[in-house]
Amino acid sequence: MTDREPEQPREAEAWPEDLVLAEEGGVRVFYIAAPSMQELVDRLALVLGEHMHDDDELHVTYNAMQTGWQDHPPTKGGLARRAQPGWTELRFEYSAFVVLRERDLPRPR
Repeated sequence: MTDREPEQPREAEAWPEDLVLAEEGGVRVFYIAAPSMQELVDRLALVLGEHMHDDDELHVTYNAMQTGWQDHPPTKGGLARRAQPGWTELRFEYSAFVVLRERDLPRPR
């Protein structure tokens, strides 16, 4: 056992919509979503900085899912500018599950 105080989960309204927390028996699970990989990494660093302890195990899995696209039409050329072909920009949402588990807990069988 450790002498640290157990974390108290925040009220549901206090958490941002793109961050979900569950805690049970020394295991804390976070779901983090962001519109870019950089924002996901920033939010992950914030969660770990605030909630990870020295004696925690860390498990992270992440995903990128296409959420839409935008078609960019071709542009006509002129005297000062070359014609550009059309292209499609894909949009993604990035997410991660983060599991923090106290190392000294017995593993379930």
